[in-house]
Amino acid sequence: MIQKMLINTLRLIKPSNIISKIKRHFQYKKFKEATLKIGLKSSLEQVKVNRNNYIGNNVTLSNVQIDSYTYINSNTQIRNCKIGKFCSIGSNVKIVLGFHPIDLISTHPAFYSNNKAFKTFSDKTYFEEYKEVTIGNDVWIGQGAIIVGGITIGNGAVIAANAVVTKDISAYTVVGGVPAKEIKKRFDDQKVEMLQKSKWWDNSEKWFENNWRAIKDNDFTIFE
Repeated sequence: MIQKMLINTLRLIKPSNIISKIKRHFQYKKFKEATLKIGLKSSLEQVKVNRNNYIGNNVTLSNVQIDSYTYINSNTQIRNCKIGKFCSIGSNVKIVLGFHPIDLISTHPAFYSNNKAFKTFSDKTYFEEYKEVTIGNDVWIGQGAIIVGGITIGNGAVIAANAVVTKDISAYTVVGGVPAKEIKKRFDDQKVEMLQKSKWWDNSEKWFENNWRAIKDNDFTIFE
C-alpha cells in the first residue's frame, strides 16, 4: 500500500505533469467566464466555449466553437468546427481531415499553398484544405470516428465508433461504417419533426432540472 502511494506521488511530480498543470492553469484563465473543465496536455487555440463543457486529456482544438453542455473525450483532434449543445464526442475522434486536390498533376501542397512549415513554390493558397464542419445539437460521435471537412451533421445524429464520415448526416440518423452509411433513424418522422421544432436544447437550466426525467423516460408529451 505504501509503495503504491509512493509510486503515485512520483508520477504526480513528474516534470511533464507539472508543465501540463501550469499550461492548464493558463488555459483556465482564458475561459474564466465559462464553466469549463480541461484535462492535462490539451491544447486550445482560437476556441470559444459557452457553459458547462468538459475537455479531456490530450485534446487538440483549433478554430473551434463549442456550445453548452458538450463534452470531448481524450486524444481527440478537432479543427475548423462549430459544435452545438449536449454533444457527446468520444476519444480518438478526428475532425476535420484535410483535403488534397486529386485533379491536379500533383497532390502535394508545395504547388497550391504558401502557408506551410516546409518549402513550397506556390505564390498563394489556391485550394481550401480544411473546410468547416458543422455539428448540430445532441449529437453522439463514437470513439475513433473520422469526419472529413465540409460536412454538416444534423441534430440528434449518431456516428458509430470508427466510422469515416464523408457526407452530410440528416437529423436523428444513425450511421456507421467506412465510408459511413445510414443504419437507421432514431425515431419516426413525426417525432423527429417534434424534436426539431421544440429546440429543447435551448431551454433554460431550470427547464432541464424540471424535465430531465421526462427526457430519460422518453416522454414526448413535454414537447406537445
